[in-house]
Order: sequence, then C-alpha cells, then structure tokens
Amino acid sequence: MELTRSDHPYITDLHIGDFFDGYYVLRSVKLGTTRANKPYLTCEFTDRTGRISGKLWEDAKVAYQVLSEGTVVKVRAGVGEYLGNPELKILRIRPAEEPTDMSRFLPSTDYDPEEDWSVIRWALSRMQHEGLKNLMLSLLGDEEFMKQFQSAPAGKRWHHGYLGGLLQHSASMVKIASRFGEHYPQLNTDILIAGAFLHDVGKLQELKYDTAIDYTVEGRLLGHIVLGADFVRKAAENVEGLDRETLVHLQHLILSHQGKRENGCPVEPMTPEAFVLYYLDEIDSKLNAIERELDKAGTGGGVFTDYINLLGRMLYKGGGLEDCEPDVTEEETPEPEPEEDSEQ
Repeated sequence: MELTRSDHPYITDLHIGDFFDGYYVLRSVKLGTTRANKPYLTCEFTDRTGRISGKLWEDAKVAYQVLSEGTVVKVRAGVGEYLGNPELKILRIRPAEEPTDMSRFLPSTDYDPEEDWSVIRWALSRMQHEGLKNLMLSLLGDEEFMKQFQSAPAGKRWHHGYLGGLLQHSASMVKIASRFGEHYPQLNTDILIAGAFLHDVGKLQELKYDTAIDYTVEGRLLGHIVLGADFVRKAAENVEGLDRETLVHLQHLILSHQGKRENGCPVEPMTPEAFVLYYLDEIDSKLNAIERELDKAGTGGGVFTDYINLLGRMLYKGGGLEDCEPDVTEEETPEPEPEEDSEQ
C-alpha cells in the first residue's frame, strides 16, 4: 500500500483514511492479548498539537521489547475510527534513529518572556516589605532559576500546559494581584504579590518536559504544592529582613492556593490574601484553559464545543441564534391605485 501523505503530519492534521509516516512521542505502550491469546500493543502518541491512540496487531512482542515510553518513535500507520474518535492502525513502529526537531513535540507560548519579566520587576519595585523584596531579588538574580522558570510549563495538559506557561501564568497573577491591592487597601499587597509569583514554583520540580510534559517521580509522590512550600523555605534561609511570621504566611499562601483539601491542598485559605490568591488562580487558569479549548474547537461544526470533562460542561462558541429571531421586517404594502373618475 502506498503512502497517501509524505509530510510527516502533526496529529491534528491527520484525517480518516490517511496512510502516512510520522514522528511522535510514545506517551504510553501496553502489551495485551486478544481472546484468542494473540498479543497486541496499545499505544498513545503525542506531539505539540495533541494526542492519538493506536494499536499494533503484528509482531507486538518484538516491538514491545525495543520501545520505551517518553521517547520519539517513527510510525507507519493508517487513520481509522473507533467509537467516533480517530485511531491509528499501526503497521510499523520503531525508535527514531535519525535527528528530529524537538519543537515538533512540545507546545510553547508566543508571549515575549521579557514582557512577563518586566511585569514582575515592576511589581517588585513597588514592594515595601524589605524581606519579601530581598527574597524576590535573590531569585531574580539566580540565572539558573530564571532559566528554568522561563522555560517551564505551568501544567501538564490543562492550563498553561506549554513551554513558557509558568512564567506567563505567574506574571499574569502578579499583575492582577497588584491591581487587587490597589482596589482593596486592606490587603497586604506585598505578600499577595510574592504569593502570586511563587504559588506554582513547585512545578519546577513537579514537571519534566524533555520530549513531553509529564510528572517527575517527586511530582507524583509529593506534588507541586508541598514542593513549592519547601522551595520557599530553603530560598528564605539567610534572607535579610524576612521575619518568621511573614515567611509562614507566604508558605500558607502556597499551601492553600488551590482552595480546598479535595483539590490537593494540605490546608485551606485562612487569611484574606490566601482567599484572594485562590480566586485569582482560579480565574487566570480557567480563562487560559477556556481560551485554548475554544481555539481547539475552531469555528466549524456546531455552536458548542464537545463536552469538556474538566469543566463539566460544553462551551458556547457563539452564533446559532440568527435563525431563531422573529422576522420583524414589515411587508411592503402596495400603494392604492387612484380611483377612476366615473361619468354619469
């Protein structure tokens, strides 16, 4: 069978009936057996545009021995359909030996990082608390920290789940926190800004992003909330002017920033600043996720997206009401013709 495509397509560019060669990250691979005791592989592939599943029915055990999750593979497959979703029928699969462009596999932001850093520096210049200011200055003076913070994603798939997402999300939070401090003078704006900047710092250890965004062992076992609070504790050692009460308050903001214990928080918000940080995080993360879901859905199809499990609802894309509007245009009434003169 001849290939129908030779462009090494991205996942979102695949269509039912395509037969192609492509390079993808092997996100997962599982060896199963049919009722007839024949082995087969179930694989999940990712690139920067999305993910897709596929099955290999021939020489499954041989392939399983040479494949490793998280590595780049070359796949020859056809695109079929299973339960209404595209699925690959894999004919060949092997580890990729030739050089591949890693930008194919990891999504990234178009935001200019310098704009985000300038927001953080602007907020830092307005801070009054010496200890918090010194803590942030020490981090902004650490080249390795800056490099990691600028590159890291803020999530695996949901919100800001792309390279540069952590900086973009944190800078947005800092900007909103500063505005909230102006509107609500009863808030401790300095601690709120520091919390906005550092609330997700644990994701530097929670996530890895070499060929795909995934969790580290530490991330699975501890989570970014605990890792973040511990990071701040260590970073605060020997910082001049940072008193214990302020440090504990900052750690509380990090430990409670997801709002509820069922969301993974060791503690729930107990200060005004902790409440505000939780809701700001909800707003910024949800809006980013919603924007990406709407972009992914595009303008085609119906006026609603597919059901989104993490939101528990569909999203309205707009339109669809024009046919329901009553017709308010009045029919033109012809002018009466002049009566003819009657003669007696």
